[in-house]
Amino acid sequence: MANKQSSKMQSENKDTAVPSSSATSTSKLPRLRVLSLFDGIGTGYYSLKELGFDIEVFYASEIDKDALMLTRYHFSDGITQLGSVTEITNETLDKIGPINLLFGGSPCSDLSSVNYRKRGIFDPDGTGILYFDFYRIWNYLQTKSRRENTPFYWLFENVASMELKNKEYISKFFECQPNVIDSLHYSPQRRRRFFWANLPSIRQLSYTREIGLLGDNEPKLEDYLEKNLDRQANVEKVGTITSKRSCLQDGRSRNPVSQDGQFTGLYITEIEAIFGLPPHFTDVGDLSIQSRQKLIGRAWSVQVIKELLKLLENTFAKK
Repeated sequence: MANKQSSKMQSENKDTAVPSSSATSTSKLPRLRVLSLFDGIGTGYYSLKELGFDIEVFYASEIDKDALMLTRYHFSDGITQLGSVTEITNETLDKIGPINLLFGGSPCSDLSSVNYRKRGIFDPDGTGILYFDFYRIWNYLQTKSRRENTPFYWLFENVASMELKNKEYISKFFECQPNVIDSLHYSPQRRRRFFWANLPSIRQLSYTREIGLLGDNEPKLEDYLEKNLDRQANVEKVGTITSKRSCLQDGRSRNPVSQDGQFTGLYITEIEAIFGLPPHFTDVGDLSIQSRQKLIGRAWSVQVIKELLKLLENTFAKK
């Protein structure tokens, strides 16, 4: 079981008062004040802590009960939950501000091309429309930062397999085109994603990976398998790992592992490693293997997010 960072259960607290902090950064750079929308299992917070950023406050919006339980277990002192993204008002944003880093990725099921029932981003009965809550908050915080002359960086992530019209809609609202980064360059999983962002040098990072540079020593699946069980990788890379246990039963990565002469799927601990998480990170409470994969499949690839957040190392303080 991964180490708990605290036993307090702050994540159910809807009070949006700014948490006090007694720690003072030794750097002259500003400390991070973060708002994470569609926070999931806290991979954004985990990545920032792994990189050593000095986080002054970290607010999050998440409503999935299992995800909230997991983030309470690992990060309860570090994350203040605000409830549903649809209920975050301008008054709330004024109260918790200033925010100098906003990130998140709205649900992708109604945008992904693999879902033949997808509703797009305008259907009020679908999840794709939640994008506009990110946009609403982004637009308010960006305007506020300009008015108050405070730094403001942001990142929005979603599937690269979305229809072109939805990509163009989102790009039009953000007034920029997305950067494309695939986790296969950082892990043995193909997970191609769009990242709309204003992070320093993100275009260069995206371009370097897309044209195939720096890829000679990319991770292979065999490096992520349980070592003591004689598990053998049948492929170097697997397809996108989703919230379903059957997600890898396709032509490119069917039966990715052999053990004792039998084809097998991936263990949940191996999936955690592929996503850049420590062993048993999702082994909290009485969560089933299926529930754990559901949470992981909706999460960010930690390796990718860390590469992106590294772009802020000369902008914000580190401990």
